[in-house]
Amino acid sequence: MLHWTQVWKHMRDLTNRDIEKRAVMEFISYFEKQINLVISQSVKELNKKNRLCGIQGLRQTQRIDRRCVREAIKTINNNGYSDLSGRTGDVIQEVKKESKKHSQENTEVA
Repeated sequence: MLHWTQVWKHMRDLTNRDIEKRAVMEFISYFEKQINLVISQSVKELNKKNRLCGIQGLRQTQRIDRRCVREAIKTINNNGYSDLSGRTGDVIQEVKKESKKHSQENTEVA
């Protein structure tokens, strides 16, 4: 997808150093995987948006828009954790706090 010479030139302009072609190819490989993740997650975001539109009786869309891509990136960067609060449907893991009780044994003042 990404052409290596454009990436190479950009890397060279930013760093003012020589860049190996293998380094550029590694860089491109990483970002192509990330692009594929964002595209897949964008489809999920569109489906989620359409489910919500269906509930509200609104017209569903067929096109992945800017919002879908933005939400996909946000979801991937949050490792799948929702930004929703507990009241709006997010699952929150309960943290058990240990209550520390003062022992009655060493309460005498000398």
